[in-house]
Amino acid sequence: LLGMRRVGWVFTARGRKCILSGGDVKLACELQEGAERRHGFDFARSFVSAVITRNDTTGSVVFEAYQVSDLAQDMHKRGVIKAPAGSNKGYARTTENVLVERKDSQKVDTDFFLNTVPIKTHTSALFGGREGEFPVENRPGAVQNGFEVKHILKCHEEMPFSHALRDFHMLIFLAKHTLDPVHDLPALCRAVVSGEEPPAGHRSIIETLAQQPA
Repeated sequence: LLGMRRVGWVFTARGRKCILSGGDVKLACELQEGAERRHGFDFARSFVSAVITRNDTTGSVVFEAYQVSDLAQDMHKRGVIKAPAGSNKGYARTTENVLVERKDSQKVDTDFFLNTVPIKTHTSALFGGREGEFPVENRPGAVQNGFEVKHILKCHEEMPFSHALRDFHMLIFLAKHTLDPVHDLPALCRAVVSGEEPPAGHRSIIETLAQQPA
């Protein structure tokens, strides 16, 4: 609806000895294969797996990003990588012998299938440059309600209404609590992308929500 494409997936994991489990690698290969069917091989090669873990010693949250290698994707397509028996095992099972450090094996450490990806700051052309940001769902202390919608509208009152709606998390909130995601949201997203005024009825609904008490 917003002209966006899925470029990867993100998941959380409890403390464990492996970076990505055999199951994680297989799922990453399946998701990348789906991206290849939709958008082509060159696009899919950049598909990213982002894992969020917690450092048990310091308590800090750690973000890491990886890509499965071309070898892993090729083995997946040929049906060589099997579904793992355990969910957190740091290796993948194969349906046939493969060469691992010059030895035949049907057990491959998942590290052999991963490429590290640097994490860099990115500003979205559509959602960047905001005067205010809507709270992100499921963040500690974050509250999503009509008062926060009012805050966003107030921060951008000198701009076109469609510009005020350029907040991904607020659009999700509106789709869940106010607007129909099937019939209303597409029209709203078209206005966000084009910069045109959204339908008057939709604007009225959003402004009414913004006047509700917190």
